[in-house]
Amino acid sequence: MKKFVIFAALALSPYFIAQDIVSKPVQSFQSAQYQSKKKAFVDNLLSKMTLDEKIGQLNLPGASDFTTGQAQSSDIGKKVEQGLVGGLFNIKGVDKIRDVQKVAVEKSRLKIPMIFGMDVIHGYETTFPIPLGLAASWDMNLIQRSAQIAAQEATADGINWTFSPMV
Repeated sequence: MKKFVIFAALALSPYFIAQDIVSKPVQSFQSAQYQSKKKAFVDNLLSKMTLDEKIGQLNLPGASDFTTGQAQSSDIGKKVEQGLVGGLFNIKGVDKIRDVQKVAVEKSRLKIPMIFGMDVIHGYETTFPIPLGLAASWDMNLIQRSAQIAAQEATADGINWTFSPMV
């Protein structure tokens, strides 16, 4: 019986340790004054937004047919200018992203920057094997390095939200 109690205590100890870690709030390194200013800024911005603008911030339309020249004439371009789009999905190229961002921060009423997302599943400019193939290699350093390269390439282009890895 004594061995069982010791075994049970050892087997369950990670559960209790994890509970203690999870239940403790993470301390913020930001000052209370900064937190207060940030909250005031966000509250002020939200109070200025119309319901359509708030809903628009949740929109992430695909931009595969959205090109730089269409930034002001396309339906998406008009919605960006009206503050009715929070981000674009699958727009590629730093020039295109910069032009669309410029419309958002210079021509929209509240000047809210956009977020740009893309499926960076197995590389951005440099193509790597699909995640299943990388996983089959059992080379964790290779997997990490390929993800770092994809992240650096996508970030350099202006992509700041990726949907990866796909498993």
